[in-house]
Amino acid sequence: MTTSGSYDFTGYQVLVIGGTRGEGHSIASSFAASGASVTVTGTMMLRSLYDADLSAFDYESVNLARQESIDHLVGMVDQIDVLVLAAGCTLPYGISADERSFLAEAARSGLLGPTFLTTRLRLKLGQSPALGGGCVVNTGSVRRWLELSSTPEAAHADFVDSTIRAGDNWAGLGVRVNSVAPPHRPAVPRQYGRSTQPPAGGSRAAGGTMVRTPQQRTTDAVTDAVLFLASSSASRITGQTLRLS
Repeated sequence: MTTSGSYDFTGYQVLVIGGTRGEGHSIASSFAASGASVTVTGTMMLRSLYDADLSAFDYESVNLARQESIDHLVGMVDQIDVLVLAAGCTLPYGISADERSFLAEAARSGLLGPTFLTTRLRLKLGQSPALGGGCVVNTGSVRRWLELSSTPEAAHADFVDSTIRAGDNWAGLGVRVNSVAPPHRPAVPRQYGRSTQPPAGGSRAAGGTMVRTPQQRTTDAVTDAVLFLASSSASRITGQTLRLS
């Protein structure tokens, strides 16, 4: 159970990258329940292709592995107060080792992926009238981009360091940057043509009782942390990574 009712995001424009499923969908739903106008993104062209109910959100298609797709999304954004990065690595099916290496290095250097999108939106985030300015919250999905080219331990260290640097560098623009790091679980990058969607919610025990799985408890904890970091209560917090246990 999340604490979305504890926050008021009325008037906020929130963009959740990867808000069509799993953790991203939970985050988007909680922002919407707290009064925000929410746009979610996915890799499919039409929202109707997703099993999840996306009727509460606006929808845009984006592929973080393609610059032109990111540029198109940025052009569609007029106002933004909160950017949440919750999209994992979606690589073309059958990609070669060389192509994977190229994408990994491009994402690490900020020429593709979450960092490139965030950089392209920084000036629009800087125009936010929200207390504390525009806000970026990275989730563990961003860390998984870094894991394309390094060990999980090195990727986490890079994740933390890049959050600190962005918090320092963008403070003058009126943009806060923070991250939420869930417990590490090895993840295989999702590829086109292969569905890896995990079951949503909990599992049903005898008697019809719904039991929350460890994955759902982690999703709830991440959602709560993201909403806190985006709220006025965290208006002075930037460059920090909250690591959940």
